[in-house]
Amino acid sequence: MLTIIFGRAAQFILLLLVMRVATTYLPPSEMGRLSLITAATAFFALFLVNPIGMFINRRLHAWDELGRAKYYLKLHWVYLLGVCVIAALTLAALNSIHAFGFQFNTAWLLVLVSGSLLFNTVNQTAIPSLNLLEFRGRFIALTLATIGAGLASSFVLVEMFQPTAEYWLLGLLIGQTVLAVIGVKLFFDKLRPEGPVTKISRPQLRLLFDFAWPVAISVGFNWLQTQGYRFFVADSLGLVALGLFVAGYGISAGLMAAFESVLTTYFQPRFYKRVSTSSLAEQSLAWNKYAGAILPSLMLVTFLLAGLAPELTRFMVGPAYQSASQFVVWGVLAEGARVLAGVYSMSAHAKMKTRLLLLPNLLGAVICIALIWVLAPAMGAHGVGLARSLAGIGMVVAMHYMMIVILEMRLPYRLLLKGAAMGLVLLLIATAGRWMLGGTESLITAGLLIVATGLAFLPMFYWLLYPFLPRHDKVL
Repeated sequence: MLTIIFGRAAQFILLLLVMRVATTYLPPSEMGRLSLITAATAFFALFLVNPIGMFINRRLHAWDELGRAKYYLKLHWVYLLGVCVIAALTLAALNSIHAFGFQFNTAWLLVLVSGSLLFNTVNQTAIPSLNLLEFRGRFIALTLATIGAGLASSFVLVEMFQPTAEYWLLGLLIGQTVLAVIGVKLFFDKLRPEGPVTKISRPQLRLLFDFAWPVAISVGFNWLQTQGYRFFVADSLGLVALGLFVAGYGISAGLMAAFESVLTTYFQPRFYKRVSTSSLAEQSLAWNKYAGAILPSLMLVTFLLAGLAPELTRFMVGPAYQSASQFVVWGVLAEGARVLAGVYSMSAHAKMKTRLLLLPNLLGAVICIALIWVLAPAMGAHGVGLARSLAGIGMVVAMHYMMIVILEMRLPYRLLLKGAAMGLVLLLIATAGRWMLGGTESLITAGLLIVATGLAFLPMFYWLLYPFLPRHDKVL
C-alpha cells in the first residue's frame, strides 16, 4: 500500500506540474480549444474503446490462465486501428461543415485524436494491466514515465514553436506513444506463454457484445454530461469562459482522480479476482469491501478539497487563471458524484449486467444538458457547475436504487459518518489556519496551509482505510 501511495504522490506532483506549465504558457482561449479537442477524443474513446477495455479488465485473469491473453490483446490492437479510421472520417466530415462552431485544422485534429485513440489506449491498456497482474512497481514507474515524457515534450514544443493547444497535445501524445511501446513489451513478458488458441466463436462474440453495448451507450450518455457540454459552453459563453471553467474544474478533477487512482490501484485487482467466481455471496462481499474502502475516504477528500479551493488554485494554475478558484467546489461535487457512480457501476460489472448502467447515465445526461440550457444564460459558468453537480447526484441516486436489487449491498454508514465528521474537522483547520496566517495571498502562506491541513488529513485517511488493509481484510 505504501508503494502505491508514494507512487501516486509522485504522479500527483507531475500532474500538478503539467497543469501549472500548461496554464502558464497557454492563454485561457487556448485552454478552451484544448478542452474541445480532448472532448472530441473522449467521445470515440468512451463510446468505442472503453467498453472493450472494461471487458478486458473483467476477463484478463481468466485469459491469462488459459494462455489466450496475448492473442486477444493483439486482436484488440487491430480493433483500435478500425476505431481510428472511423474517428478520422467522422471528424473530417464534421470539421468541413464547421460543426464544432470553432474551426480546427483538419490535419491537426486527425493526428491528435486518432493518435491518442491508438497510442494512449495501448498505453492505458498495457500499463494498468501490469497492476491487475500485481506488478505494481513496473506499473507505477511506467505511469510516471508517461506523464514526465509528455510534459517534457509539450514544454519543448510550445517553447520552440507556438503556445497552442495543438503543440501541447502533440507533446503529450509523444510521451504516450514512447511509453506505450515499452509498456506492451514489459506486459507481454509477464503474461503466460500462448497456448493453443482457436478462432473466436459466435458465443464468445455474443458475450462480448452483450457486455459492451450497454457500456457503450451508457458512457456515450456520460460523455454528454462530462465532456459534450463544453461545445455548448464554448458557443454560448466563449472560449475564454470555457478555459477558465475547465481550469477550475480541472483542479478538482485532477485531485479527485489522484485520490481515486490510489485506491483503485490497490483495491480493483482484488475486486476483479473475487468476482471472477460465479458465487453471488462472494460477488456481494467483493463489492461491499470495495465500497467500504472507497466511499468514506471519498467523503473525507471532498471536504478537504472544498476547504482548500483558493490555496490549491494558487498553486496549481498560472496567474491568468486565478479567478478559476470560484469553480473548484463545483468540480469537487461533480467529480465526487462521478467517483461514487463508478463504485456503484462495479456491481454491474461483477454480475455482467451492464444494461443496468443505461438508465442512470441517460438520466444524468438529460439533467445536465437541460439544466445547462436553462442556467448558463442566467448564471454563466456557475450555472454549468450547478448543472454538472445536480446531474451527478441524480445519476448516483438512480444507480443506488437499480444496483441494490442485484447484489446484497451493505453501505458503510458508520464509516461514512466518521468520514463526514473528520471532514468537518479539516474544514475548521483550513478556516482557522487561513485566519491565523492573515490570508493566503502568497504562495508561501498558501503552501503552509495546504501542508498543515494535509498533515491532519493523512492519519484520518489511514484510519478509514485501516480495516481494509491485508491483515484485517479477512475478518471483515
